[in-house]
Amino acid sequence: MWHYIIYALLMLYIFYWLIAVIRKRSVGEIYEACGLGLYFTQIFWSQCWLMLNIQALRVIGFILFVPAAFFVGASFVTLKAKGKPTDSWESTTSFVKNGVYRVTRHPMFLGTAIWSFALVLVIQSLISTILASIAIFCLWMASKKEEEFNLTKFGDEYRGYLTRVPRWNFIKGIKNFKKD
Repeated sequence: MWHYIIYALLMLYIFYWLIAVIRKRSVGEIYEACGLGLYFTQIFWSQCWLMLNIQALRVIGFILFVPAAFFVGASFVTLKAKGKPTDSWESTTSFVKNGVYRVTRHPMFLGTAIWSFALVLVIQSLISTILASIAIFCLWMASKKEEEFNLTKFGDEYRGYLTRVPRWNFIKGIKNFKKD
C-alpha cells in the first residue's frame, strides 16, 4: 500500500514540475520531467508482464547501479560546490567543468539513463523495457536541449567544452581526461 502512496506523490510532484516547465516553455526540462516520470513508473510497474528470469542479467543490472549512483551523486556534489547556485543545485550561475563534468557533459542524465537500463536487466519485463527506452530517449533529448541552453548562456567557453568532453561516452571522456 505504501508504495502506491509514494508513487502517487512522486507522480504528483513530477506532474506539477511538468506543468511549470511547460508554462516556461523549457523543452529540455520537459524532456527531463518525462524521462524521470517514466523512470519512476518503470520502478513502480516492475512486476508487470514478466518475461525472463535470468539471474546473470539481474546481477549485471545491480552492478550497473553503482556507476549510475556515482554519476548522479557526483553531479549533485559538483554542482553544489562549483556551480555557485543561487537557490538550488539546478540554477547554477557559473560554468562547471570540474570533477565528473571533465568526463561527461551530462552526468546526471547519464546516471539516470544507466539506472533505467539497469532496471531493465533487474526487472526483465516488457513494460520495463518499453518505459526505459522512452525514458532514455527523453533524457538524451534533455541533454541536447541543455547544451543549446548552455551555448546561449556560456558562449564560446561552452563551445570549446563541447569539443573536449563527450555528451555521454564516459569511456572516451576518461581517455581524454588521462591525456590532459
